[in-house]
Amino acid sequence: MTEARNSEAGFTLIELLVALAIFALISVAGVMLLRSGSDTQIAVKMRLEEMALSNRLTNSLEGDLAQVIVRPVRDQSGQPVPAFTQNGASVPGTIFGFVRAGWSNFDGAPRAGLQRVAYVLEGGALKRLSWPMLDGTAPADAAVLLEDISSATVEFRDDTGAWRDDWTAADADALPRAIALNINLAGKPPQRMLFLVGPQTRVPPPSIETGAAE
Repeated sequence: MTEARNSEAGFTLIELLVALAIFALISVAGVMLLRSGSDTQIAVKMRLEEMALSNRLTNSLEGDLAQVIVRPVRDQSGQPVPAFTQNGASVPGTIFGFVRAGWSNFDGAPRAGLQRVAYVLEGGALKRLSWPMLDGTAPADAAVLLEDISSATVEFRDDTGAWRDDWTAADADALPRAIALNINLAGKPPQRMLFLVGPQTRVPPPSIETGAAE
C-alpha cells in the first residue's frame, strides 16, 4: 500500500520551486528579447526618418541649384537684388537666395517658369522659401526641410576656384561655381554638403598671366 501511494504522489515542493524558477527565467528572457526587438525597430525607424529628411534636403538643393540662372530681381520696395545673394536683408535668416528655371506649371497658371528661391534658417529649422512672382512680391510658401539645427554656414567657390565665406560680388550677375553647406545638428556630427551651381557652361575669366601675354 505504501509503494502504491508513493508512485501516485505529485511534485514535491522543491521540484515545484525549481520549475517556477525555470519558467520565470524563460519569461524574463522572452520579455528582454521582445523589448530589444522593439527598441531596435524604433531606432531603425528614427534613423530612416533622419535619412529621409536629409535626402529631402539634398534633393531640394540639387534640384534648385542645378537650375540657377542669371536673373536679378527687385524686392518689395523696388530695390535691386543680385542674381545670387547671401544673407538677404529683405528676409531675416536667409543663408542664400537665387532665381531658378524649370518651375513646373501643371495647372497652366498665369506665371513665368522662373522661380525666386531662398534657403532660410529660422528657429533651428532650415526652410525653403519661394516667391509667387519674381519682382516686388513677398515670399508665399515656406517648406521645412530639416529641424534641430544649431548652426548653418555656407562657402562659395568662385570662377578662380577659390572658396570664400562671403558672396558680395560687385557684379550683380555673378554666380558661384559651387557652394558648400555646413550644418550642425543637435547631438550629431557636423555635415558638409557640396553642390554645383547652374549648368556649369560658363567660361571662366582669363587669368592675369594670360591677359598679360595677349
